Amino acid sequence: MLLSDLYLWLSYSHVATSKINRIMDKMSPTELWDSFGKDTRYSLDEKTLGMLKRTHSAEFIERAKYYLDVNHVKYVTRADPAYPHALAQREVDPPPVLYYKGDLELTREKCLAVVGTRRATPYGKYVTRRLVGELAGQFAIVSGLAAGIDGFAHAAALDCGGKTVAVLGSGLFHASPASNLKMFDEICEKGLALTEYPPDTHATEYTFPQRNRIISGLSKGVLVIEADKGSGALITADCALEQGRDVFAVPGDIDKPMSFGTNRLIKSGGTAVTCARDIFEYYSVNLQDGRKRQKHVTLDFSEQRLLDILTAGEKTFDALVETCGMTVSEVNTALSSLLIYGLIHQKSKNLYCVSL
Repeated sequence: MLLSDLYLWLSYSHVATSKINRIMDKMSPTELWDSFGKDTRYSLDEKTLGMLKRTHSAEFIERAKYYLDVNHVKYVTRADPAYPHALAQREVDPPPVLYYKGDLELTREKCLAVVGTRRATPYGKYVTRRLVGELAGQFAIVSGLAAGIDGFAHAAALDCGGKTVAVLGSGLFHASPASNLKMFDEICEKGLALTEYPPDTHATEYTFPQRNRIISGLSKGVLVIEADKGSGALITADCALEQGRDVFAVPGDIDKPMSFGTNRLIKSGGTAVTCARDIFEYYSVNLQDGRKRQKHVTLDFSEQRLLDILTAGEKTFDALVETCGMTVSEVNTALSSLLIYGLIHQKSKNLYCVSL
């Protein structure tokens, strides 16, 4: 039996990765496989034993490999040279198998995680697009595809021609949220989507926090944009510290709930970031040698009209409607595009200005 097949067996058993690694600390996958039917097994509880036994079959493994192949799902195991080196360290709790779509070589590039709350504010969205728009020229941007900051980070990287890695808390066939599925397809085509869970696995309250260690594990450092007290982004930051990665945070208004987590990280020793150059200087990045990934944006008449108006000074939504001679619907559409491009940002509720 190939070692890679044995890791696939362990993955499809759905035994928690942490438990699998504790077993592997005592015996190899081959020893575990061969021990079934004997009394020499490393002491396993009945539940774990039952889960491993269900998929302890050469026929099952062959069917699983065929299923992955016909569904165009690639996979890499800990026995394969292509397995990401960054995830191999014990502190990461490396998964036996990674299932993926896209370019696995991105895991060997300089990666930076950008994460934050699902309940992002307009300011958080603006900061994410502004920072990632520059950072993606030097780093592959890693995040969790979640709503809020994670999704904005992926979108900003793609929009400026950069590369991005989405780490899922589910199998590849159950990516979520629905609002990010179109972007998920684009990431599979232009970047990389990966997960430790077999394709048909649904996300649970357990799987989302677990995937955070992979987000940080792949990355040189983790940048937290916005985070409230209970944000999963703080779990990612904690994982980064345990793994010896760097932690960065964007400082925020001390009266705003979404700034609580980032301000706490800075107080605890995280590096404050107010511009992309802070991270470039931290890693001694030579910007002149970096890859240029800036994508030129072509604006339509309505978008250019609003941009010209805002260049002269900030305006409310109502003032823009009165000034530009367009309908409310047209202004809404043009504003959304300009926000996505990062050319403007929402300074406060219904107040817009040009991005610096």
